[in-house]
Amino acid sequence: MRQIQSQFSHLEPGHGKGWFLTCIIRPARHLVLAALGLWFYFILCDSRAEDVHTESRTPFLHNIPLHDTQGRVITPPPILGEDGKPQEPKANPYSTALTCGKCHDYDAISQGWHFNADAGTAKPGRPGEPWILTDPATHTQIPISYRGWAGTFKPSDIGMTDFQFVTNFARHFPGGGAGEPGKIKSSDPEMGRMLITGTLEMDCLICHQTMGRYDHEARYNALKAQDFRWAPSVAAGLGLFASFRNAGSIADSWHPGRPVPSALPAINYNRARFDPGNNVLFQVSRRAPVNNCYYCHTTETELGDARWHSDLDVHIKAGLLCVDCHRNGLDHAIVRGYEGESKDRTITDTAIDLRTHLVRRDNAAINEDDARKLARRQLDSEGGMIETLTCRGCHMDGRLGSPRLVHKGMPPIHFEKLSCTACHSGPLPASEPQVVHTSMAHQLGLPAPERGRNMAPVIVEPIFLRGEDGKIAPYKMVWPSYWARLNGTNLAPMLPAEVAKTATLPQPSSDDVARDPYNTKPLTDGQIEQALKSFAAGSSNGEPVFIAAGKLYRIENGALSARENPAGKPYAWALAHDVRPASQALGARGCADCHASDSPMYFSTVSARGPVEAKDDLTREMWEMRGDNRSTASFFAFTFYFRPMLKCIVFAAAFVVLCVLMHYGLRGVGSMTARASATKKEKS
Repeated sequence: MRQIQSQFSHLEPGHGKGWFLTCIIRPARHLVLAALGLWFYFILCDSRAEDVHTESRTPFLHNIPLHDTQGRVITPPPILGEDGKPQEPKANPYSTALTCGKCHDYDAISQGWHFNADAGTAKPGRPGEPWILTDPATHTQIPISYRGWAGTFKPSDIGMTDFQFVTNFARHFPGGGAGEPGKIKSSDPEMGRMLITGTLEMDCLICHQTMGRYDHEARYNALKAQDFRWAPSVAAGLGLFASFRNAGSIADSWHPGRPVPSALPAINYNRARFDPGNNVLFQVSRRAPVNNCYYCHTTETELGDARWHSDLDVHIKAGLLCVDCHRNGLDHAIVRGYEGESKDRTITDTAIDLRTHLVRRDNAAINEDDARKLARRQLDSEGGMIETLTCRGCHMDGRLGSPRLVHKGMPPIHFEKLSCTACHSGPLPASEPQVVHTSMAHQLGLPAPERGRNMAPVIVEPIFLRGEDGKIAPYKMVWPSYWARLNGTNLAPMLPAEVAKTATLPQPSSDDVARDPYNTKPLTDGQIEQALKSFAAGSSNGEPVFIAAGKLYRIENGALSARENPAGKPYAWALAHDVRPASQALGARGCADCHASDSPMYFSTVSARGPVEAKDDLTREMWEMRGDNRSTASFFAFTFYFRPMLKCIVFAAAFVVLCVLMHYGLRGVGSMTARASATKKEKS
């Protein structure tokens, strides 16, 4: 730039060319300097993610500029304006896609397991925890998943839009996926709202911040107000929402076809977060801390003030992080950690494209075709590594210093019939499974009135079922509850908003709300009957029915009937944590842990749970739920009464045999000695 300035330094007014300098040269010089400045800006700030890497295990100091959704660097205005008056530090909210995406491939990350459910590009794999649409007022609890796991509904199956999914579950949803549609259709009244509210971008700080200052409650409040675009800035503590009117209320008064409001609220930034170079310091780590994972993946057992009862997961107590086993690469295809997972993985074209780029980046001499073949081989080989990150794989290979498997006295058939988690994971089984709360289902991590045992949805564990691999493993279980319309064999669940408009349901008094904020009082048969009769019974809509506690309630011949129905079948998903050490595993106290006549593994009683009175409940014993034979289990357990006697008989028989062997052995030795003496005498 100094060279450019020097080229025009000789053109001074004294040379008789002042008019030329003033009218043409100086403006041109400023334009050139501005153009060069912009050029350098785009070179430095708009570099593609793949061009910037440290290639070190030392975390990079993320002291970086913020960018808004237009890619512009966010610069709070000076403290004092030109008129000398104080100015509020207002500016647009920052964009994680265009801030973090400067160095990290945002599109590649969006293919990860936490974000790709709605895309349908990944195999669903083993059923996992669903989202549960819960509404205490209408006694609704519907398991939902975009992955299509058996026993769940896809949002579209129940008439739920992507926008409604986001507004219901964004509290424990990291963004992306359904919250970030590729193209917003302004003609769609709901989707068009995102032109105002903004999309729900993936918020990297939810998982990767290490300061412990991420405010989940502030994010939740912002999302409730549909301030999607502003939520990351508020949650990160960068500033406050600078308007008394939220984005949701602005969108309420907007209709498709009208111009989108341009004067949207700003963020009132905290100046202390910006250094003199206009950068903001983020303390982040590639290896997500355990507490960050716990926000979405806590399971609270022993409900009430009983956290002091818990020893936590043995791996966490040993100093491991969740991501030591649940690993992922740039594509964020996180390892779930169950056996056979590698077969459930899909190597997509996107994954091959990303790996091909990395191969060619590291080896410029390789051509495109060879790079793709190598990328495919690398991805295939990683499937084997995934299997080493299971319980069995880690402890067989001794990874991460894990102790080798030692099961002294354990018959090998147990390893064919049981998963590792059957003995080592979750709470110890009792006469009936215990009620548990999870982050995704009960909004753990957010302030709320005390959550009781009857708070919907009621989830129980452990339930010992046989998985698709034929092995017995512990599961969590929930029974669906919803109002629906029945057309022949087709059952169409109704969303809570429709039910509330149409059905006559009991309304709790103010005293009831204060005492029971989650409306856990069960429905009586009379209340269910009244509600079903209050629905519009138009033939085109179908017959109104109610599913709860494993039964289908309907009006037959003017009266309420309730029968067990496949639609009320519980949804179950395998649990893996908390892991107990060997000293607390099932079987550590002997075979009777599982094979006694009253062992919970076989004879624990499981009752269908739902928002209805406990009358003629559907109950099953554990053996029945997995299709075992009671007679076989009972007879095998009965034999344990005689095992002490059998041991005595075996030891006594062994002692007799030993005595006999010793007797004949001594006689043999004596005869041999006598013959040797006789032979010696003959020779002499």
